[in-house]
Amino acid sequence: MRPLSTRQQSILNRVVDTYIDTAQPVGSHFITHLYTELYSDSYSPATVRHEMGLLEEMGYLTHPHTSAGRIPTHQGYRYYVDHSLPEEPLPDSLLMQADYDLSRVEEAEAVAEKTLEILSRLLSQVSLFLAPLPGSGQKEKSYSKFFVQGASSIVEKPEFQDLSKLKALLKALDEKIGLSRWLRDQTPAAGFAVSIGEENELEAFKSCSVISTQCVIRGQAGILAVIGPCRMKYSYAIPLVVKMSRIVSKVFDPRREGSWAL
Repeated sequence: MRPLSTRQQSILNRVVDTYIDTAQPVGSHFITHLYTELYSDSYSPATVRHEMGLLEEMGYLTHPHTSAGRIPTHQGYRYYVDHSLPEEPLPDSLLMQADYDLSRVEEAEAVAEKTLEILSRLLSQVSLFLAPLPGSGQKEKSYSKFFVQGASSIVEKPEFQDLSKLKALLKALDEKIGLSRWLRDQTPAAGFAVSIGEENELEAFKSCSVISTQCVIRGQAGILAVIGPCRMKYSYAIPLVVKMSRIVSKVFDPRREGSWAL
């Protein structure tokens, strides 16, 4: 992946942020005066147009045939997530409410379902919870219970108006054994993983991004994840998934630290 100049990175950020918000190709005139306060710089339309052309040549942007505007490629999203992701602190009131709601639920299945309900409502993406069955050991991780919510929300995304893509995604969500194995392989023991587009092993997820992280359920590893289009608000989704996993860990083991810090 070729490094970008400060100006190129700033312009890429503007394109990604704008496309995430609008789902429309972004033109140079549109972003020339956009986000001036956020990025603390301003460029002429000619400069922006030139740099956007270079970003396209380098593989960070592309443009639909019917539009002069650009949209991020999977490589563009990856650079944005790795180098430019803005900090978007989550409201303490939201986290406290989630903690309160989950702490009132006693059964493990109910905790999983409530967690996914919260994530699906706040993100409007597909939410997944992979939980080990009670009594299963490290060698029996394949015997896990799989929970899914929010599949209906994906239908409304413009990226999935292509019925063949939508059917493939819904079918992949139904094939829980293969999906469970893939999530376990790609989710690190600490921190979180973000796989974008072509990085995803499963063919049905080649037009999706997947955010996943581990949580601790009675001493064993579970996985919390969201799946949605690559045009996802990463600055909000990543900390929310990570912090929800920590709240879940706290619910299942009250002796653990309840820190929400990333």
